[in-house]
Amino acid sequence: MERSEPLTTTDCSSKPGSTAARKQAEQELAADTAQPVQYVLFPRKGGWSSFPYPDIAALFAAEQGTLAYVSSRSAEQEQLPASIQVIPLSEAEKRLQEPRTVAVVAHPYWLMAVAAMRPEVCIALLPEPVGDEAVSPLWESSISRLVGIADLVGTSSETRYMKLLFQGIRAVWLGGEDSSPAGYVNQDSQSIPLRDYELFFLHALRQVLGGIPDSITSLQCRVRADYYRELRSKAGAHETISFLLAAYEYLLEDNHAADSLKEAFSHAVINGRQDCIQSHYRFLSAIYTKSGQTEQALQVYGISAGNEQERHHYEQLCRWLEAGEEQLVQAELLRINDDYGSAMRILDELGGETARHWKFRIYQETERVEDALALVHASDIQDGASRREYRQLSGTAMALRGERHGAVRLFLETAVENEDALARILELELLDQAVQQLLGEVP
Repeated sequence: MERSEPLTTTDCSSKPGSTAARKQAEQELAADTAQPVQYVLFPRKGGWSSFPYPDIAALFAAEQGTLAYVSSRSAEQEQLPASIQVIPLSEAEKRLQEPRTVAVVAHPYWLMAVAAMRPEVCIALLPEPVGDEAVSPLWESSISRLVGIADLVGTSSETRYMKLLFQGIRAVWLGGEDSSPAGYVNQDSQSIPLRDYELFFLHALRQVLGGIPDSITSLQCRVRADYYRELRSKAGAHETISFLLAAYEYLLEDNHAADSLKEAFSHAVINGRQDCIQSHYRFLSAIYTKSGQTEQALQVYGISAGNEQERHHYEQLCRWLEAGEEQLVQAELLRINDDYGSAMRILDELGGETARHWKFRIYQETERVEDALALVHASDIQDGASRREYRQLSGTAMALRGERHGAVRLFLETAVENEDALARILELELLDQAVQQLLGEVP
């Protein structure tokens, strides 16, 4: 699924459904009893003023939490609030072995350092890229792997938030147009007002710490769907508004998703968008698949097949459907539309060797390294190509576990036949350098 950028207009009030969703989260939050937790913050470079989510850090403190900030500089140099303690990286590793201690990662280049510590709970607060970070391949690959080890992800990008939901990741969008209080939290005998996304994040945090199944995703999706529905009623049918509404309705399994998507596609055509068959119309195949209309979904994909490879794949899917492999066709149509989470649920239910191989591919595409490695059987490693792929995957897993020497050895073995593996060693060195910068040890 290709997503349009969310709009930033604020001329939209909450509908009753949004109010009900916020009220439900507020009531559940009030019923919780927080226990003290230690939060270890892995920040971005630049001191406290550069920390991307200070309001979320304040929520940790409101939860009777103690905050530690990982840096080689002093608290004065980092300009930290008095309530936050500076600790070196070595101390962070010790603390993360203690119970009820949470790693809060606010920059993706901490990936290897934090993964090697194997925290009991990991929260990723994804920042927006600064400078050349946006064009660095290391940025996106590190985010993908960080998300793969995180128990909860927060992001201010609604586009990334939606991508995470399609991957089946537990995530909260840290943004919104409504600045009015959606709930309150007590701190030092005072009631602190919370915006809706802060309320959602706080409750999601408590669910993660308590091992409780996610109920926040559907609540926040309902709020966003209501927002775009109200915006559409004021602005009229619109390519971007209708598309984002369709996406949220799809996630909520709302039967209006197809109508909203068709509306968005029509306006994309009117606006002269050249790629709208792939960027808009193809998403209809996912909507039809989820509603059980597999033949219609496959027909949509066939219409959107834009090159020889996609047309060949469409013909293959048609043969599978004729052979009675409807669940495999459904899983593949969902994967094509980036709905990895729904595709995985179908494959889990289906079972068998084909499902295992397809799950492996999805884990590879989403950088879920350990999950991918767990699916590899000895029978899969039969030729040189599969051995190289296995060594490279194993090397990446070892690096994430902190087994650096073993990882480098495997990458070097792979590089004998494929020099591209040397890029993995360079990546480790670049992340080491980045951690030194994040710690404030080098400029």
